[in-house]
Amino acid sequence: MPFSRTRTGCFTCRDDGYKCDEQKPFCGRCVRLQKACKGYGVRLKWQAPQGAPKSRTAKSKQRQKGALPTACCESKGAVVRPDPSCIIPNDVNPINRYLLHHWSTTLASMVSMVPSPQNPFLVHLTPMISCSTPLRSVLCSVAACHLAILRRDDSLYTLAIRHRLVAVSSLRRTIRTDFSELSLAAILMLQVSDKLFTVDSGVDHLSGAKAVISQGGIDRWNSSSASFLLSMCSYYDILASVSRGVSPVFELDGKFPIEGIESMKELTSVLRVVGQISRMRDHDGEDFDAQGHAIEKTLEALDQTDTASGDVAHTVKAYKDAASIYLYRVWRNQGAPHPSALKHARRCLAELALVPVVSPLVSAQVWPLWTAGCESIDDDQRQYVRDRMSAMYEARHLPSLRRIQQDIEEVWKIKDKQRSLIGVDNVDCITAILRSRHREADIT
Repeated sequence: MPFSRTRTGCFTCRDDGYKCDEQKPFCGRCVRLQKACKGYGVRLKWQAPQGAPKSRTAKSKQRQKGALPTACCESKGAVVRPDPSCIIPNDVNPINRYLLHHWSTTLASMVSMVPSPQNPFLVHLTPMISCSTPLRSVLCSVAACHLAILRRDDSLYTLAIRHRLVAVSSLRRTIRTDFSELSLAAILMLQVSDKLFTVDSGVDHLSGAKAVISQGGIDRWNSSSASFLLSMCSYYDILASVSRGVSPVFELDGKFPIEGIESMKELTSVLRVVGQISRMRDHDGEDFDAQGHAIEKTLEALDQTDTASGDVAHTVKAYKDAASIYLYRVWRNQGAPHPSALKHARRCLAELALVPVVSPLVSAQVWPLWTAGCESIDDDQRQYVRDRMSAMYEARHLPSLRRIQQDIEEVWKIKDKQRSLIGVDNVDCITAILRSRHREADIT
């Protein structure tokens, strides 16, 4: 049916040539067809300063050669390639546009375990930018923090703080009226910001996320974006339970594969076990011992079900060994120089060494590197941990990597002193940092 073309519909409908009902935050047609609604606003198209624009014939030839269009969606949800420079509202000033561009082209790849263009942070969060001031502001904040490090420009830290204040204040105003996924996305990125850039805000973002999720019940969260958000909340929650020495906040263990990606199911299964180990702290006596035995058997069973390959497989194996170290520390207060702890630490570090430092999976390897590294007593293994941490920092320039390396060095000093005094190590590395640093370790 012919219709009058407008410039106010979502980018997906405009690209497809269909009339858009302009519902916010995602239009009805995109929701019905399970397409990635790319939002509303103004799309910038950068072109070279010299030479004439390409003709339609030239563009057609380029497509025939196999060049991908700017955005590509498949209805079954497999591949989405968003244009990182689009979906930025027309009221965004040049500085903020630059910050959002840095987020899309650089930072998003550092927080995701999935390579571009399937990166779920881009696929799910980018369309929300035009609909959510809190999310847009927190993304500008993390980008400014990262650029401040890269450029050694303190004025960018000031800009980051300003954007963070806007994000928090606008979230307070809109959290009861905005679409729940938008609020949860902003809260999730505040959690990510705190961890990556060592912001000791004292705010429990995970409890805030739980309150948002609880509104209306978990059954309402049934879209692909919801699955991604819930999986990441669960991931950060489980690792926070380790670093805080408490039980996880959520009851989502393993229900949603990490980043909403099916290939992460095995890693998700190991994380579920890690959450169960954290919950052991709430038990004692026979129940405590029975849970330890049950989790030990679960980890042994997981060793028989390896189906992953490549960097994912090495990361999953490293997580299994780290989980075993964590189990025996919580269950039996057992660590190096016990042979079991040394064996799992050695195997964990060996698996991590097989993953290139530029791999997206490295974003998930801080916890196993921390866990195995803290239990290492061999000089060569400790030097490997130092070298690996330094290489990870040089590739990403995230302050959390520097601070976790300092924490590992602190744990080594405490453990070495304990062993020299009594000949054994009964030092829990998490507890050691909580006591000596008066904060939790940045293991995410």
